[in-house]
Amino acid sequence: MSKMIEISISLGSNINPKNNLIKANELIREKFNFIDSSNIYSSKSAGFQGNDFLNQVTICSTNLKFDKVITTLKEIESFMGRKKEKKKFSDRLIDLDLLTYGNEIIENNGKEVPHKDIEKYSFVLVPLAEVLPNNIHPKLGLSFVNLLEIKNFESEVTKLS
Repeated sequence: MSKMIEISISLGSNINPKNNLIKANELIREKFNFIDSSNIYSSKSAGFQGNDFLNQVTICSTNLKFDKVITTLKEIESFMGRKKEKKKFSDRLIDLDLLTYGNEIIENNGKEVPHKDIEKYSFVLVPLAEVLPNNIHPKLGLSFVNLLEIKNFESEVTKLS
């Protein structure tokens, strides 16, 4: 039996977002061992004109390898009806990103952890810092709550629940 590792997953949607976050969390719980979820946050669409997004971070544990976790998240997106978008910034039925895989630093087939969006976007860092405030970003050596203080992102997202 492989060792269990803690993972953090970013969830985002701006198409029927409340229902899609609920459904995605249900599917995540079927595949991984649920630990905790952040509150839900609302943010403006980034990089394009679109409906506001709802975002959340869910923490789980798993014994799956990194690439299998990525594949599983893509399978959940497909099952929910997400089609492969040609544009980087567009409306999303559901978007699931692996943010952290334990304290590992991994780059594999264009996928990496810790995910680069952690330090780039408030809708990723704010909910992550809520559920894992004292965990250390493996590349930056800062806790997520300290990184949030430095980035001063809070005003860019609104806590809903």
